[in-house]
Amino acid sequence: MKKTILRNRLFRYGILTVVLVLVVRLSLGFGQRSFENFCPFGGMESLWGLITTKEFSCSLGPLNLSILIAVLILAIIAKKAFCGWACPIGFLSELAGRLGGLIWKKRPRPDPKVNRAAKLLRYVVLVAALYFTYKAGELILRGYDPYFLIFSRFGHGSLGTVSWIVLGALLVGAFAVPMFFCRYLCPLSATFDPFARLGVIKVVRNEHKCTDCGLCEKACPHDIAPQKMIKVVHHDCTNCLECVDVCPVKGALELKATL
Repeated sequence: MKKTILRNRLFRYGILTVVLVLVVRLSLGFGQRSFENFCPFGGMESLWGLITTKEFSCSLGPLNLSILIAVLILAIIAKKAFCGWACPIGFLSELAGRLGGLIWKKRPRPDPKVNRAAKLLRYVVLVAALYFTYKAGELILRGYDPYFLIFSRFGHGSLGTVSWIVLGALLVGAFAVPMFFCRYLCPLSATFDPFARLGVIKVVRNEHKCTDCGLCEKACPHDIAPQKMIKVVHHDCTNCLECVDVCPVKGALELKATL
C-alpha cells in the first residue's frame, strides 16, 4: 500500500511540478505573456469591470477569463481538481504542510467549529478583492497575494515589509495547519465552492466494504471525513486521492462519475 501511495502522489506531484516550472519560466520572462495572465482568479477580478466598462483591469486580459471559465467547468466535472492537481500555490502549501508534519510530529488538528468558522474568511477576501479591484481599476490586493508576491519576486505592487510579513505569516500558517491559505484565505477556492458541490467525478465509499478505520480522514489535507459519507460531496475536496490511496480495503473508496 505504501508503494501505491508513493507512486500516485509522485504522479500528482509530477504534474504540479510541471505547472510550477512553467509559471516560474513565465515569471522570469520566458514567453510572450506574464505569469499574471495565467491566473484564473484574474478573470474573476476583472469580470465586473469588463461588463460595465468593457475593459480588463490592469494587466489582465482575455486569457484570464478563458482560464477562469475552463477551471469552473472543470469544477463542475471534477470538483476542485484544479486546486489539487494544477495550482502552484496549493502545491507549495501542501509541501510546506508536509514539512511541518515532519517537524511537528504531534501537530494538533484544528477544532471543527473553529475550522468551519475560519473558512468564512475566504469569502470576505473574495468580496474585498472584487470590490476594491472594481473601484480602483487596479489589482489593489497584489501586495497580499502569495501568487503575485512569490512569482513577481516582490515586484511592482508589493508593499515592502508588509508583504514580507504577510508571506511569512502564511508560511507559518502552512506549517501549523495543512493547506492553511487554501482553507481560510484563498478567494479562488471560495469562487469554486458552489461549482465544486456539483462535481460529477468524486470519491465514493462502499459502505459494505468500509471498516470505518478513519485512515482516510487522517490522510485528507482538508480534514474531510470520507468514512462518514457515501459520496464525498464536500466542497473542499480536490480529488487528490490521498484518502483512496491510504484505504486498506480495496474498493472501499473509489473515484467515480456519479450524480
